[in-house]
Parts: sequence; structure tokens; C-alpha cells
Amino acid sequence: MDPFAPTAGEWSEIARSITFLTLALASAIITGPILLVAHAIIPSAVDSKTISDKFNKLRPILYVIGFLGLSSIITFFLLAFFNIYPVLERIYPRFWQ
Repeated sequence: MDPFAPTAGEWSEIARSITFLTLALASAIITGPILLVAHAIIPSAVDSKTISDKFNKLRPILYVIGFLGLSSIITFFLLAFFNIYPVLERIYPRFWQ
């Protein structure tokens, strides 16, 4: 399988896909701790009486932010995939046959 050389436009598409993947990583780094706090830390700390019951009111807000972050991760991965797919088809044409 001998690949074709990418053109300048294809390098631009590759760079855009890398940007989408970087945004997905940043979203994951932000979303993970938010969901951890909402699902594990707050309930455990409230049950052990380390923090007040008032913090349970924060959990729905954190869940909404976490699920928005999760949807952004999925969106960025899909954008990266659909952006790079035509470029890969041109660079490696026999791979897709």
C-alpha cells in the first residue's frame, strides 16, 4: 500500500482534525473531575457529615455541566472523524477497497 502525498489543502484538514481532537481532550480533562465531584465526592462527603447537605443542591448543576461536556467530547470526535475521512481515502485509496 503506497500512500499518496498530501496536498496543502489536505494538510489543512489534518490540522483541523488535530484541533478537534485537542478540544476533545480538553473537554475530557474538564468533564472528568466535574462528574467525579458530582457522582462520588459530594455524596460521600455529605454522608460522612464532612460537608453540609446544602452541597447536594450543586449535584444536578454539576451533572448538567458534565453531560454537556460528555456531549462535546462526542461531538469533537465525530467532527474529527468526518473531517479526516475524505483525506484518508485520498492518501490511502487501496485501504478502503
